[in-house]
Amino acid sequence: MNILVYKWDIFPYNDIINELKKQGHSTDVLAFPVKNHIQDSAFEKKLAEYLENGSYNAVFSVNYFTVISNTCHKYGIPYISWTCDAPLAGMRNPSIYNTVNTIYVFDYKEYEYFKDAGTVKYLPLAGAPDRISRLLTENGLCRDSRKYSYDISFVGNLYDKNRYDEMVNALPPYLCGYMDATVEAQLNVSGGNIINIMLTDDIMENASKYMDLKQGGKNLAELKLYFATSVLSYKAAAIMRRQAVNALSDIAAMHLFTTSSTDGLFKTIVHPPVKYHNEMPLVFAASKINLNITTPNIEDGIPLRVFDVLSAGGFLMTDYRPGLEKLFDIGKDLVVYDGINDLANKARYYLQHDKERELIAASGFDKLQKLHTYKHRIQAMFSL
Repeated sequence: MNILVYKWDIFPYNDIINELKKQGHSTDVLAFPVKNHIQDSAFEKKLAEYLENGSYNAVFSVNYFTVISNTCHKYGIPYISWTCDAPLAGMRNPSIYNTVNTIYVFDYKEYEYFKDAGTVKYLPLAGAPDRISRLLTENGLCRDSRKYSYDISFVGNLYDKNRYDEMVNALPPYLCGYMDATVEAQLNVSGGNIINIMLTDDIMENASKYMDLKQGGKNLAELKLYFATSVLSYKAAAIMRRQAVNALSDIAAMHLFTTSSTDGLFKTIVHPPVKYHNEMPLVFAASKINLNITTPNIEDGIPLRVFDVLSAGGFLMTDYRPGLEKLFDIGKDLVVYDGINDLANKARYYLQHDKERELIAASGFDKLQKLHTYKHRIQAMFSL
């Protein structure tokens, strides 16, 4: 196939494009910036130029763009997208019904929400074990001669700058109290999302009186989605991540790689952020335990970090999502924790049981390499 790839600043693109080429597809890349995902005349004009001058069998993007779908619909060219964010506000648009669309979502809850559209399919994210294995070998971290530099590592954002903290002063005390209680309730739910239930229509109607609806959406439904995903979910994640890092710092050398403020993390060993493609896999391979903490807005999907760690042959401890059981054997390929106390207890156990930990890491790598690479996902997407 001859595929036009719309490329923007997100991690998976290099692996996707390389795999497309390996599988015999020819690719052109469009990197013109999209200023408005719904309607953008400058982008529409640029995309139309490509579609009129090239003989493309499909257009592809990571995440769904209404402006791409509508332009492809105009020209009758299939549009294939693969989401890596959930829920994706851009999919709450009638354009998802365009018959040129095939929209792959990695969160099964999102698939269930949209499946009646007839254009949405479920497809998990993927890893790049071959590329990462070459990188590790070049750096002396191949599986047979691996040396561990870190006891426990977490690579990620602490969300110290989140929208809830920015807007809290705009809300009256009773609404702030309710929002705080919602976040607290979420912290006590392992592997689920209670925020959507807590944000009732009455609460959102009251909140809308103190906010510009343009900030969160055109109506209460869009405002609720905005609050649940972009506001309260990240506030809950900020608290969860700090609690986890502090708890693990009490039992071992806890290494944090982040751009976030680390005030108050007195025992944590803080490092600068690492580059996704050529530095982050080295951390995963050199860590006895790698930590994944999923943001609550991902309800039944496996985030990219899980595949990143397993692609490096790293041992992974992650919070629970139902989707994990669809792809991996929990306890054999990776370890799931249930709350902060369980996280600390299991981390202590696996630091003391090297052989068991390394067998799980090896099993997770083998499972991913056999079933969950970009090769497998590209074959699924482009077997149309």
